[in-house]
Amino acid sequence: MVICIIAEGSYPYITGGVSAWIHQLIQGMPEVHFKILSLMPSFKENLEYRYRLPSNLIEIKTIYLDDYLKLNHKSINKKLNFNTDEAENLEKFLSMDKECDWSQVIKLLRNKAKAGNSIDFLQSTFFWDTVLKMYNERFADEIFNTFFWTIRTMMLPFINLFQGNIIEADIYHAVSTGYAGILGVYMRELTGNPFLLTEHGIYAREREEEILKAKWVTGVYKQLWIDFFYFISRAAYKNADKIVSLFERNRNIQVQLGAEIEKTIVIPNGVDLERYNIVKKAHKGYNVGAILRIVPIKDVMTMIRAFKIVKDIVKTSKLYLIGPMDEDKDYYNQCAELIKILSLEESVIFTGRVDVKEYLKIIDVLVLTSISEGQPLVILEGMASEIPTVSTDVGSCRELLEADENEGSCGIVTSLVSPKETAEQIIKLLKDNVMKENMGYNGRRRVERKYSMEKFINSYASIYKELEFNYGRNWIYSKKII
Repeated sequence: MVICIIAEGSYPYITGGVSAWIHQLIQGMPEVHFKILSLMPSFKENLEYRYRLPSNLIEIKTIYLDDYLKLNHKSINKKLNFNTDEAENLEKFLSMDKECDWSQVIKLLRNKAKAGNSIDFLQSTFFWDTVLKMYNERFADEIFNTFFWTIRTMMLPFINLFQGNIIEADIYHAVSTGYAGILGVYMRELTGNPFLLTEHGIYAREREEEILKAKWVTGVYKQLWIDFFYFISRAAYKNADKIVSLFERNRNIQVQLGAEIEKTIVIPNGVDLERYNIVKKAHKGYNVGAILRIVPIKDVMTMIRAFKIVKDIVKTSKLYLIGPMDEDKDYYNQCAELIKILSLEESVIFTGRVDVKEYLKIIDVLVLTSISEGQPLVILEGMASEIPTVSTDVGSCRELLEADENEGSCGIVTSLVSPKETAEQIIKLLKDNVMKENMGYNGRRRVERKYSMEKFINSYASIYKELEFNYGRNWIYSKKII
């Protein structure tokens, strides 16, 4: 049995929640062979593996979204010969019509004899005429040159993916929609093998949030890019055999965005409980910790501002920022400058890449100030270590931390971009040992009941088995958990 995991901007080159999830999944099924199809932005980047690769990971193939820059292009195929049905469907594809036939689009664009390579296609009279028609119908008030190059920029890496080589596997498992999801659609179409989709967040909504804040795109082009990401997400939902979300709220959003409810299922993250049997170390003062990458989506600036308030009240407190600092060096420099401005140089510690378990032994309260999350593994790891978390109300954080019919609260949920509220809740926990210990105890019990690694691995083993059975194959899957 060979599973090909399709990952965009993550494993094995970038650390973080999705990458850790992939690593756990592969390690948890030692009798299954895995391949990784990794999508990264540019071949110009100097990429290094950030994980010790498991022995059952038998192949890693990296595709760069700017691979089209390597294409040999000596002549322009000015006239492409599509019949009426083909031309109409390609027009639907280029205009992002949800009714386009993806099977036909893939077959047409993969056929270089008919469509040329991606540059040939986008320099053809067919593409020009189609874009001109779109412009006249919907965007005639805009500058045509800007509109044309926007559509071309969207489609160039996208079409290039459809002309790539097939990765042989029994099941294709994309861990997001977007470009990874489209590659899942592509592999399913060409091989006839099942396509499983797991979404940690809601990819299209995350891109929408980024685009609305972005300065590189303005005016109607913001909405055009947003429409593009919803378009390719709907394609993944439409063509996936099974769709997994990490919690019920995201499952409902997937259905709202076009996923068939019969295809959807919820499988939460899992934690290796034995790994987090933490023996606490005695320490002076109070330690606040955050397990994170220093990147804007984690809103580390709000965390630092909150800690300034904490420090003014709890004089012996320290903040440990546990995780890599090199993913966005500009943002790291902004955070370091803010620490300097607030005179926190002696109290805020960047650890870099470390053994997180060693720091969990001395952390009193964890904090998360992200503006977007799915189901953060760092919260689950804290819960397994009996450490309460103060977290923004994103993703499934409220579901993870608030009281339910089985346990009391495991932490406290706060508003986004709210240093004062975040600080107040951290201070409350630091000053109330009974509350802190009760929340820690509740967290451990909840992980044992709902979020164990065994439940996680066996849920995916069952899905793999079901997909293989439905496609007429038989295999023996591992129940061994490592």
